[in-house]
Amino acid sequence: MMPKSITKIEAQKRKGRFNVYVDGHYAFPVSEEVLIKFRLFKGMEVDDPLIEKLKAADNVSKLHNRALNYLAHQLRTENEVRTKLAEITEDQDAIDAVIAKLKDQQLVNDQKYAGSYVRTVVREGKNGPNWIRQRLGRKKVAKPTIEAALADFYPVDQVIEVGVAVAQNLIAHHKQDSEKMAVNKTKETLVRRGFGFDVIGEIMTQVDTSELAGQDQELIGKVAEKYWQKYAKLEKYQQLQKTKQALFRKGFAMDDISQVLESLSAD
Repeated sequence: MMPKSITKIEAQKRKGRFNVYVDGHYAFPVSEEVLIKFRLFKGMEVDDPLIEKLKAADNVSKLHNRALNYLAHQLRTENEVRTKLAEITEDQDAIDAVIAKLKDQQLVNDQKYAGSYVRTVVREGKNGPNWIRQRLGRKKVAKPTIEAALADFYPVDQVIEVGVAVAQNLIAHHKQDSEKMAVNKTKETLVRRGFGFDVIGEIMTQVDTSELAGQDQELIGKVAEKYWQKYAKLEKYQQLQKTKQALFRKGFAMDDISQVLESLSAD
């Protein structure tokens, strides 16, 4: 096979891009990065395997630039970058090469991402560790990486501190409920917010519910009256039972329920 040689390297209008001519004919484009890496020059001899290698390297270079644009505004997980690149090319080898390069440049680092994510959630003061585990898991961050980030940036004492602040706000929000109902609703919300059962007990011991406890007597009368009127068309026994069940579901103590029903039925 007759040797081939590069006869011209011509700059494109796009900055950093070049057209390469072989034996007087346009052959392929390359980036400045590939041009420098392979030390291409006019008169250089090339063969088909080298040309294919140059084309593959240029594909990786273009893909790398697309990845840099994607990473320009915020941190991304490895899976997010892979997913984005898969929208551009089906060449898995090129994607792997770009990911490896980004890791070397510390531009893709799931441990760094997880740490940043945990710190952000802690600053926001709304959610617990399980919420973080779920979100990072969806982003395909490895479990050991997630646990390491939580251990470093969300220790148990801080989880409890954040949980108490969340619970206190929730208790205030449920001030129209009985103490028991407000506490139960608060615990349920804490679970949804990602606080584990292992810390919820400790969180609730530090939450002030004294205002709720003091208003149960006043509140039960209003609630009982509402249900008593709702079931007014029923037989007296059924009216009593339905009202009692409704008040029990609302979390009022049975002694208080009996007392208020005695008063209503006597009227």
